[in-house]
Amino acid sequence: MKTFALLAALALALPAGGAVAQSATVTLDNGGELTRNRDCIRGNGMAACETSSTATTAGGQSATKNRLRTTDSSGTTTSVNSMGPNGQTAGRTKNISR
Repeated sequence: MKTFALLAALALALPAGGAVAQSATVTLDNGGELTRNRDCIRGNGMAACETSSTATTAGGQSATKNRLRTTDSSGTTTSVNSMGPNGQTAGRTKNISR
């Protein structure tokens, strides 16, 4: 019963469609910081959600990760790109067809 109440509360808190944006920043005990942003657009049988995360050390070095997930009637495509504190980059894309 508690699970149902929690899910119902979350469902009421989120809009049924359109755009949804969320952002959170956490400061760590050692002076570092984590920031995460999420933005979703839904409508016309498709959804596109972008998430970006940044971790910064107390010394100022940072690393980022960006993810874009798009879903429509043909399937889902997810692209992930990241950059490390020394400028090294990585990326990948995954497609799932229906």
